[in-house]
Amino acid sequence: VGRAGYLIKSGQARASEILMLAFANKAAAEMQERIDIRLGKCGITASTFHKLGKEIIARVEGQQPSLTPLAEDDKALAVQVSQWFEEHLKTPAYQQQAIKYFQYHLYPAANPFDFESEGEYFDYILANDIRTLKGEAVKSLGECLIANYLFKQGIEYQYEPAYEHRTASPLYRQYQPDFYLPKHGIYLEYYGVDREGNTAPYVDRGKYHQSMDWKRQLHAEKHTRLIELYHYELQEGSLFDAIDAQLATLNVEYRPLSPEAVLATLREFGAISAFATLLADLLKRYRANCYEQGQVETAIANASNPEQVDAALSLLQPILSDYQALLDHEGKIDFDDMIGKALQYVREGRFRSPWRYILVDEFQDISEARARLVRYLRDAVPECSLFCVGDDWQAIYRFTGSDLSFTTAFREKFGATKITALDLTFRFNSGISDVATRFVLQNPVQVKKQLKTLEQVRHPTVSLLREDNRPRQDSDELSPLEKVISRIAEIAEPDSSVYLLGRYGFNLPERRELQWLSARYPSIALECHTVHASKGKEADYVIVLGLETGKFGFPTGKITHPLLEALLPSLEGYPHAEERRLLYVALTRARCRVYLIADMAIASDFVVELLKDEYEIDLNEFSTSLSQQLLHTLKCMKCKTGTMVPRQSQFGRFFGCNKFPLCHHKERGCERCKSQMRRAGRFKICINPDCFNWVPVCPQCGAEMVRRKGRRGEFWGCKNYRYEGECCRNTENEILFDQSLLDIESVK
Repeated sequence: VGRAGYLIKSGQARASEILMLAFANKAAAEMQERIDIRLGKCGITASTFHKLGKEIIARVEGQQPSLTPLAEDDKALAVQVSQWFEEHLKTPAYQQQAIKYFQYHLYPAANPFDFESEGEYFDYILANDIRTLKGEAVKSLGECLIANYLFKQGIEYQYEPAYEHRTASPLYRQYQPDFYLPKHGIYLEYYGVDREGNTAPYVDRGKYHQSMDWKRQLHAEKHTRLIELYHYELQEGSLFDAIDAQLATLNVEYRPLSPEAVLATLREFGAISAFATLLADLLKRYRANCYEQGQVETAIANASNPEQVDAALSLLQPILSDYQALLDHEGKIDFDDMIGKALQYVREGRFRSPWRYILVDEFQDISEARARLVRYLRDAVPECSLFCVGDDWQAIYRFTGSDLSFTTAFREKFGATKITALDLTFRFNSGISDVATRFVLQNPVQVKKQLKTLEQVRHPTVSLLREDNRPRQDSDELSPLEKVISRIAEIAEPDSSVYLLGRYGFNLPERRELQWLSARYPSIALECHTVHASKGKEADYVIVLGLETGKFGFPTGKITHPLLEALLPSLEGYPHAEERRLLYVALTRARCRVYLIADMAIASDFVVELLKDEYEIDLNEFSTSLSQQLLHTLKCMKCKTGTMVPRQSQFGRFFGCNKFPLCHHKERGCERCKSQMRRAGRFKICINPDCFNWVPVCPQCGAEMVRRKGRRGEFWGCKNYRYEGECCRNTENEILFDQSLLDIESVK
């Protein structure tokens, strides 16, 4: 608004020569309000990109275009796409194309050897929810492809059944081969090794080969038939040939299912309806990109999974044609046409731009198609000036197509540029600024800025409450959220505003609970928002909820479908780059103070970073149990990324990895107080400061050691010892405990 006012007051421009753009109707209305207040009725109109596109279309076509109802009704569009998809599935060629996609390309290809830990590979499996055509959750993409091939060939199989002979012992659970073909009495194992016998980096090569040898020997001793398949066969493209050759040797005949039978199974397990929903999302994303010649091919080539993307877009093309035919028949357009048609008319010179000055707000949210429209409009008028305001630290809309590179690489995209830093903030104080700035600048791609704050403080203004978030047994005990709200009510000025922010809506209190909290603490004004919805807003105090690890944590572990991912701007190389900016936005909504709430048993990686890197946050505003101080150090020792969480079975309480059932690692709690135990050298030590019980671990099998009595007195023996049968017979006369291992400060 200041720029527009300067252009008019200085006589450099008339109002009709100035184009002011915002992204949303609300933002444009706010901009218009400021124009009217600051500049009066000067003739400048703030517009959204869609309104601009509609105006360009109307000027070229001579009439205002009509909007299709499907543009504003995602559910109706999804139903329509599903109907078109089902119609195309009646066509033999399309039917075969779809079945091939479901069999080979439903999930993004990933090589287990490319992951640094088992937990990271499990994250890939969980995020993509990898299942067979029969709906079974499996532990690897290779197993999924084998199962789908067997199914399509009409071979009945069982996934990970118990072996027909008992093998369980105190040291090992019952053997479960990868597959069993019950009608043929054949077992199938899929080994994760390359041609040189190497395993993934996180797998012990020696132990894995011992396991392979044990399985071969077992099948030989029990005279059971075994087929062996290998990871390298999948990588080399010979996996299915290997299956064919070995089954043929064992006289197994295929009875391939008909396409109708395969599709019926896919419908039964919801795969058809799920893919139809995905096709509707793909249609919207494809059209929003307003592709020009060659851009689709480039998007496919640049995708991390080009074969999958190409296969999916081949299925999408007939539906794109159906949708366009419907629009043409009705004589209507959608929101994407407002940009796409405007692009075409400006590029072809059919629209003559009157604007010598183009001003764009919130530029960090711009998409490639909108940036293209801005560039075409600028280049259509000699010496046209482009003025943009944006903050790359607040770019949080990549999922809608926003491309941060247009801000961070503005000069490269638009040419010679004068950059002015708006580095003084009037909202938050220096305590919030120091934490938020340091946090967001961990990503080296973010533009380096040193914010100045109007209010300087000498104490931390970001506070962390660490507390177990399980339901309270004592109804009088305050929940973690209520403890924070109670604290704010104590220190805040009357009528202070308090935002409760969550990564997802379900992180927030429901309306009834919010009403109850508001009635209990009437001196402050409580509001709930997702972090995305809070952008552009501000409050005196902010409470951030949902700071957990996992699929719906913060940072989110939920992965954008790889097909949609291929149609979005390139993913940034820095881990959780956009999620990091999202937490920055959450932190900087507060004027006075921010409160973070986390259960350290499942704490967000962001919270762990704040602790480990010793950010200037207040850890003493609330009391914290020693277990909460230590829990973030207790990762699963098997998969490395999982967190050990309390569980209950018929045999009592234990701690298991939160990545179960992919990771089966579990540990006993302390025998004295049932608390969790941490690893220190060869010892397990209770984290309860009132207990500190310790137990040595067997160096041979990893089980706990216990005190036993023998003819020569007491000794240490492995818990896996049995009088007969296979067991661990390790014993030690004396085990000395190092008291320095109880130094909690070194652990924290």
